[in-house]
Amino acid sequence: MSTVLAKISQQPMAEKGHLQAVIESISTGVLALDLDGKIMTFNRAAEQITGFKSRQLQGRMFGEVFEPGYFQKLRLTFNELIQIEEETEIETQINGADKNDAYISLTISPLKSSKGKKIGIVLSLSAITQTKKLEQQAKRTGRLAAMGEMAVQIAHEIRNPLGSIELFSTMLMDDLQEFDDLKALAEHISSGVKSINNIVSNLLLFVRPDQQPDHQVLDVHEVLKDSLFFAGHLFDTHNGFEVLVELADYPLRVSGDLELLKQVFLNLILNAIQAMPKGGNLRISTRKIAGQRGIRWAEIRITDSGCGIPESDLSKIFDPFYTTKNKGTGLGLTIVHNITKMHGGSIDITSCEAEGTECVVTLPLCQNDNGD
Repeated sequence: MSTVLAKISQQPMAEKGHLQAVIESISTGVLALDLDGKIMTFNRAAEQITGFKSRQLQGRMFGEVFEPGYFQKLRLTFNELIQIEEETEIETQINGADKNDAYISLTISPLKSSKGKKIGIVLSLSAITQTKKLEQQAKRTGRLAAMGEMAVQIAHEIRNPLGSIELFSTMLMDDLQEFDDLKALAEHISSGVKSINNIVSNLLLFVRPDQQPDHQVLDVHEVLKDSLFFAGHLFDTHNGFEVLVELADYPLRVSGDLELLKQVFLNLILNAIQAMPKGGNLRISTRKIAGQRGIRWAEIRITDSGCGIPESDLSKIFDPFYTTKNKGTGLGLTIVHNITKMHGGSIDITSCEAEGTECVVTLPLCQNDNGD
């Protein structure tokens, strides 16, 4: 890239225009500086990645536009850039054009003339946010698979003595019919066993790799409406909730298991309610989005204005038994993740502590249904 830019500055006008058109057409962001730190080139891809406009930057100094800290975890000043003599590649984050943190691959190269003289610096920016998300999902899936195998083994080991305990507690209750206090203790034992068995059953149901959903063609909107109906009493019994539902004005038909998908959305809605103990805003929206190879997806966004999730916890929220709540098994989001994956979809959760959380579920639309 630095060689191409060096050639541009040395070519006749016609050829310079051709090479400039090449720079403007590539998908990699290009930012070229002269030896004083003045911005000389800023192509369309760089505009899309950073949100800055070329016409606003031409002739301005690098330090005026890209303040220290713009490239997160890097204090990248022009004085540091100008000292770089070998091509250097760094992965970092920036506050991108959509005002969200975006992952980029940043390559820094010295810009040299045909005689090898250094005449500036070139920064090449490649957007890798989607790649990073796929990497995180792959790591999450691998971690859940390993934990799932371990959980299955532990669950079977727990179930063996549970049967004996349940049998003995039932026998005790029969023998203690005339001793109310003692009978109550035996009933507590039996209740505790049933609770443990319920947790183990849920765990086995959702970590087994052979679990298959009962597929039928469903409209995502109908599943959402059912989930909202079941959560309705919580909105009625808690003050201060404002629920905004913005569903696409066309059906979003997917192939899936009605009960399992209801469990996904109900879990996410309940989590949102629990994150807003003093009330708040819950927004649910749907739309159709296009993916690669002509695949179309149903996108469901569930956003709350609650307490949010600390950054240190975000990487662990899908792990079985991980919870920050005083009550609960920590299986809710594990179940959500696994059901979504069973349906060929994905779930992505972003959150800011004390500001709220957004859950984005994507499910593949039926091939013979464009969702229009």
